[in-house]
Amino acid sequence: MSEKVNLDKRFTSERKYDIKALWEKHAEITRQVVLGRTNVDIAESIGCTPQTVSNVRNSPLAKAKIETMSEQRDEETVSIAARIEQFAPVALGLLEEIVNGKVPEASIALRAKVASSHLGRAGYGEVHKAHILSQHLSREDIERIKLRAVSAAQSAGVIEASYKELT
Repeated sequence: MSEKVNLDKRFTSERKYDIKALWEKHAEITRQVVLGRTNVDIAESIGCTPQTVSNVRNSPLAKAKIETMSEQRDEETVSIAARIEQFAPVALGLLEEIVNGKVPEASIALRAKVASSHLGRAGYGEVHKAHILSQHLSREDIERIKLRAVSAAQSAGVIEASYKELT
């Protein structure tokens, strides 16, 4: 058993550690944990194993640091949200001036871009992808579609004539 221990370089004086590099790696792991990255993603980005990331993540020192950093991040987020809320009326006013042509430097292209962006936020964005379905219909299929259309129009009170009267 003692031979195995002596063969394992972890327990020999030959193994050297760069403490500064280890601390930097641990600090980077901690920062990335706070950002919400997974162990595998962190391991790939800094060149270590996911188990190493897990060990650092679950250490008492890292847990305390993560908690502190998360609290700071949350405070910053609240602060930024408040600033955005205060600035929103100013930004909206400027956008309205640009769209309405009250800013002489604003080209028609800029005005169109601002208007389009605003419509997109309101749920009226442009169609980015259209799905096209192609199908061959028989004469009978077309007649059935026409009958349903006339029937629906009669039910809605749009027309009073029957299909035969229309053809």
